Amino acid sequence: MARERIRPTAGRAWVGDHDVARQRVPVKRLIGVVPQRPNLDFSLTAREILTFHGAYFGMPAAERNERARALLESFQLLDRADHLVRGFSGGMMQRLSIARAMMHEPEVLFLDEPSAGLDPQTRLLLWDMVRQYNARGKTVVLTTHNMEEADALCKDLAIVDHGRIIAQGSPEDLKHSIPGGFVIRVQMRPQPAELLEKIRHLPGVTEVRAAGEAGLDVYADRGGPLFAEIINLALSAGANISDVHISEPSLENLFLHHTGRSLRD
Repeated sequence: MARERIRPTAGRAWVGDHDVARQRVPVKRLIGVVPQRPNLDFSLTAREILTFHGAYFGMPAAERNERARALLESFQLLDRADHLVRGFSGGMMQRLSIARAMMHEPEVLFLDEPSAGLDPQTRLLLWDMVRQYNARGKTVVLTTHNMEEADALCKDLAIVDHGRIIAQGSPEDLKHSIPGGFVIRVQMRPQPAELLEKIRHLPGVTEVRAAGEAGLDVYADRGGPLFAEIINLALSAGANISDVHISEPSLENLFLHHTGRSLRD
């Protein structure tokens, strides 16, 4: 049964020259994986976790000891190297998980939500370590719901919704692919059809979308200058405005433009 569950249902994947489905052992030597939730052995120290991992991949003792020391220092864990990890904070466990995945110098590093739930200092440290690893010619495959993280770290980005790629490209190209780029979000009641039509015909407006019962998203090629015009039209139509927000082109705007505002599973 386990073998059936891990067989691909469609498509093929390669790591270097190796077919993932047919050459599993050589593929595993080339990849490192960091799951969303740390799966560390609480009966070991931080140093032991790294050196044991290196031993699994055939690293000589001297090499794995030095590599473990260097990683513990880089991830600011050297002072806790010989402590059991059961006493580590969530951020420390996540740093150690990434250090473990890097221990055998994999060519491809998979990170699943690496900064979820972390404090800002730890998140920035992890981002810096990921950038350094990538700068050494390694490939990093990152899964994240944090659009700021995707924008900061990714060179090629795919936005996936319900298992389907809905947009792909560099963060900069994707942000500029949004119709108009800027989004003016207005909460108001009522929203008569005549008012919406007038907003659609304002110079620079490319699209107007309903957002929930009282929300309205106005996509435009400018932000601030349109603010007053939309407010004046709304007030003239007798609408009651409860909130207005202007956002610049962003990956979050891109995602919402393609998927809408309903909750995604």
